[in-house]
Amino acid sequence: MTFLVQEPAPLEDDTDSSFEPGGLVARVHAQLHDMVLKHEIPLGRPISERQLSLQLGVSRTPLREALRRLEGEGFILRSRGVLEVRRITLEEFLDLLKIRKVLEAEAAGLAAGAMDAGVLDSLRVRLTALAQAEHPDNHERVTLDLELHRAVCAACGNDTLARLIEDLRRKSMLFATPPTPQDFQASVAQHLDLLDALGAGDAARARTAMAVHIEATLSNVLSRLLKR
Repeated sequence: MTFLVQEPAPLEDDTDSSFEPGGLVARVHAQLHDMVLKHEIPLGRPISERQLSLQLGVSRTPLREALRRLEGEGFILRSRGVLEVRRITLEEFLDLLKIRKVLEAEAAGLAAGAMDAGVLDSLRVRLTALAQAEHPDNHERVTLDLELHRAVCAACGNDTLARLIEDLRRKSMLFATPPTPQDFQASVAQHLDLLDALGAGDAARARTAMAVHIEATLSNVLSRLLKR
């Protein structure tokens, strides 16, 4: 199984407070969610509690509770005693993308003109550097994509909409590891166009840019499948 290489952190204590809201279990649960979203825990491979325990610097007790919560939420499943990240069907993926296109376009429209200029500038600089790299890192692209979508949701001013989008996004990422776009420069250009619209406060353009971006994501995945 493949995880990002990093030095093991000291194990944190398993105190009663670990299970309280905002405690250790909640933090581990959030970390595991992000690892699933970024495909740092690969689809369809056994989940190693020992490896995760070392990587996250926690003991088995809070880790197992966090995994149990993910299992209850439908993000991981247990097959013959082995845990692995759940993989959704193509039909589920298509349905999720169609809903995300509508909701995230609305969120982008609401966030236009409301996003922090520093956040927009940081994302723009990192995206530009990624586009200019001789060997663009697809993992960095996925990370930036996640940060951009979350920043839009955070600025949309509708917590219910933001939670719905986050849940849909998490579930849609259970279909396949996001492939490198066939036209990497076009993918980055879509993100930059969205950032420009958000910064300019142009709600209509922001909605269109978000819809175009998600439609391109769908087309990229489907074209890869048809070539198999």
